[in-house]
Amino acid sequence: MNSETKEILIDLIDYYNRIGTEDDPGFVPFADIVQRASRALEKHAKDKSLNSADVDPYAMDVLGNLRDTRQLSLKLEDEW
Repeated sequence: MNSETKEILIDLIDYYNRIGTEDDPGFVPFADIVQRASRALEKHAKDKSLNSADVDPYAMDVLGNLRDTRQLSLKLEDEW
């Protein structure tokens, strides 16, 4: 999770905590947070350097890199 995502989540939590209080900010700040989140998602989707290994730490390409750098001996499912 990058800092932009963390900032969006913090702002969303702050907004949620102020709903229904005397400091209720109304809908406009929520719409701003949604727009920021939408831009962040679009930017993330356009980044071609990201792949499923960024989400799944057990993906085979990640394990292949670990095998090369740390000399791990990994077994396939049918080798047990």
